[in-house]
Amino acid sequence: MDYPKSVPGVGLVNGQFVDEDPIAGKPGSLIPATWGNSVTQEVLSVVQAAGMTPNEASSNQLLGALRSSRLFSTAPQFDTGKAVATAEFVQRALGNHANAKSLIDTAQLTAADVGCAFGLGGTTAYTVTLPEVSSVPDGATLSFHCLSNSVITIASKAGAQICPQGAYLTSITINGGESAQLVKGYGVWTVHGTASLKYANAFGLQLATAGYQKLPSGLVFQWAVGGSDANGIMTISLPIRFQTAIVGGVADEGNPAGWSTGNTTVWAFDLAASTTSVAVARVRNVAASSVRPDPGIMGRILVWGK
Repeated sequence: MDYPKSVPGVGLVNGQFVDEDPIAGKPGSLIPATWGNSVTQEVLSVVQAAGMTPNEASSNQLLGALRSSRLFSTAPQFDTGKAVATAEFVQRALGNHANAKSLIDTAQLTAADVGCAFGLGGTTAYTVTLPEVSSVPDGATLSFHCLSNSVITIASKAGAQICPQGAYLTSITINGGESAQLVKGYGVWTVHGTASLKYANAFGLQLATAGYQKLPSGLVFQWAVGGSDANGIMTISLPIRFQTAIVGGVADEGNPAGWSTGNTTVWAFDLAASTTSVAVARVRNVAASSVRPDPGIMGRILVWGK
């Protein structure tokens, strides 16, 4: 839209309309019908686009149209265009969660759930499946807080990877009181929050007959079972090597009560005889009047070190 500069004799002065000046003998500018119609149609187009019916008697319809929700609707969730953002769009894109929902049973999430904070309740275990990773943009976030006493599984769809603390998995578990925030990036779901800690190297563990549990402080607990030799000594190789040394340990009988012919079996962990990869304990069968080595006794050792 512009002034009718191309119309001959329209009488613009400095490119704008001027009034007639009879005293000075200056004619006023003309307003061509084409130009007047164009200006009117420009205004009507905005009014009609806002869903309003033009009213000749109204003088504020253009303002009403510019303020209407029809002209300034909130763009789709992941829109990256250059359209003007509404307050709703900006609020949704801020650090606030878009919504809050509760789950108590198996659920399949979709792209529409991105930005939500989920409370995981219920009394039985179930699985929550994440949206298809290709259906959401990088930075898409889902938050979970487990309120259940049961273990809840969060699984990917179509085998996409879930990455807590550098591990690449297709599902993770979340226990009561734990929280997890999953962020999509580079084709995987990265896990933040307390639920990811158990997958960290600092909390590494092996739950088996011979196993270990690491702690972030560097302290490591290890356990194993074995039997005493002819001298009543039990020597057991540990699942992993301590980096510095064993600093303590305990040993006990691993057999049913009374296995040792009714006498009292006493185990003593031998720190001096241990290395950073082997645990040693000594067993003594305390009879009525003697203390002697007791061979062939099965026992358990728990040791800790760094």
